[in-house]
Amino acid sequence: MIILVSASSRAKECAAAIEQKNHQETQVATSLTKAIEYLQAHEYDIIVVDESFQQVEAGAESLVASHAGNAIPVYVNLALHGTERVAVEVNRALQRLTAERLSSMRMAENLLRNELRGQVTAILLNSELALREEELSTDAAAKVKEVYDLAEQMRIRLDGRASGRTTAKSATTAQ
Repeated sequence: MIILVSASSRAKECAAAIEQKNHQETQVATSLTKAIEYLQAHEYDIIVVDESFQQVEAGAESLVASHAGNAIPVYVNLALHGTERVAVEVNRALQRLTAERLSSMRMAENLLRNELRGQVTAILLNSELALREEELSTDAAAKVKEVYDLAEQMRIRLDGRASGRTTAKSATTAQ
């Protein structure tokens, strides 16, 4: 969702252009109070701030800093820029946001995969060592073997997803 903070008479027209271009609901806040109310009630991807609004409303800059949350601020001047240009700027910001989120998810996935690999390796090693114990009862050996087999399946899945992604990247790069 997108919020446009502007007192301009063109704000609704601009919001409609943003919605049409980006296929996201766009709310208009015509005062600082209304903007804060909206920001507290909803999570926004983009906060579009009219630069002329900042000159009229004292504290508009602090609005972005204190209430925007994870929303990416986009500064425009509705007195100078046409609605199409504003919609394009918002579209670019949405593309950056999507790329950043995708990158963050990939990094988190890789960190988790690497952490799990280390733990799975430790489980495999300790299970293998336990299975070598001569004094291990048959029941205990069966349970340790089951843990070993599950850890081996986890390792295969972790390695399979990583190699599948590498293969997909290689195919994309080759084109």
